[in-house]
Amino acid sequence: ARRMWKRWRAKISGDAPRRAQQPNGRETSRAMIHYDRTLGRWQSFWVMSIINQMTAKWAGRELSYGPSFSYAESMTSYNLPHAVGQALGFFGLGLFMFFGITRNLLYALRAIPRPGEGPSEKFMKTGFFSLHLEAFSESEVFYGKVSGSSDPGYSETIKYLGESALCLAFDRDASFRPGIYPPSVAIGTKLLARLRTKNCQFDVARMPISAVDQKKAA
Repeated sequence: ARRMWKRWRAKISGDAPRRAQQPNGRETSRAMIHYDRTLGRWQSFWVMSIINQMTAKWAGRELSYGPSFSYAESMTSYNLPHAVGQALGFFGLGLFMFFGITRNLLYALRAIPRPGEGPSEKFMKTGFFSLHLEAFSESEVFYGKVSGSSDPGYSETIKYLGESALCLAFDRDASFRPGIYPPSVAIGTKLLARLRTKNCQFDVARMPISAVDQKKAA
């Protein structure tokens, strides 16, 4: 299993240097904890960034973005101490989950849900997420925002999975390529159209989009 994981990761992750730079001086990857000047907030390690980065690089190769294409992801923090605490918390939780005795302790303390458990319906309805994007080349910069109106771990995930399945079943045309591809390659624009009807927001602009989520600000 370990050898299979290494081969799969090597296939889709590429070998770009961790701190490579574009000719315009912008870094294509950043430190685990860093300050984002566009958002004006400290950023910390995000646990899903590992698989998301590999998937984005895989899509970039399929769409011929070029050898300099790179993707990095992080989680917004309130300040530097909060960013450090978030990173340590993720690694500490991972360590506790690795051993059975500490994992059972977390279950007993209700610090994490047991397998098969999940949040309440109220929690899912009042949740939200906001993802801010900055894409740049040698000469242009674009900004994006993706947001959802419910809990991202459950309600929003179901939207993305369900609409992806409907795309594969009903939205295939002459351009459809059978096989295993990232969603952006196989059903990209059609999936966007479906998700927009489910209160999923996708915005692109030439100027930075407000970092304040509308639902949170309300």
